[in-house]
Amino acid sequence: MRYRALTALMLAGIVSACGSSPPSHYYQLSAQPDPPAVQQLGPMRTVALGEVKLPGALDRPQIARQVGPNQLEYSESDRWAGPLDEMARRVLAEDLRPLLPSGMALVAGDSSAPADRTVAVEVSRFDADKTGRVTLQASWETLDKNAKPTGAPRGADIVEPASGSDAAAIAATMSRALAKLADNIATGLGGSAAAALR
Repeated sequence: MRYRALTALMLAGIVSACGSSPPSHYYQLSAQPDPPAVQQLGPMRTVALGEVKLPGALDRPQIARQVGPNQLEYSESDRWAGPLDEMARRVLAEDLRPLLPSGMALVAGDSSAPADRTVAVEVSRFDADKTGRVTLQASWETLDKNAKPTGAPRGADIVEPASGSDAAAIAATMSRALAKLADNIATGLGGSAAAALR
């Protein structure tokens, strides 16, 4: 009887050990170091960064990698520390703020007074391949105070070289790709001397 109980305990231990998953690691995107600020002169126009829309395939906590022309692979152990769309919006705003042309200031999207212009961003692709190279494809447009487009949408197709294939390197490479998108938006809003210095 004692032998059977000991055997049952050992089997339960083996089963529970087999069922455990590797520990998760969490990553976040980060803004790039501020370039020299553009001197602001005269009356200020305000711009807000609206929603940054991501494709549904990226709307999940696992970090995605493109492993084939039509195939994504999700890591169960490498995860984002928060919703990717919110993180991308926060980092894009931080990168965009110092790049805006003279006479323009970034304000919170939920400020009491509507901004003169709002930038709406839609991302169609934002992932790394097996080597860690990141592709960011996005379109953006400016809207007036009545949410009407002020011009044709613009596109950005950014490929950022890999700095490593592990999740930490991918997060850093994706952060650099967002900084390039900020440069693209700042230039479209009127150009920025700071954008050329990144």
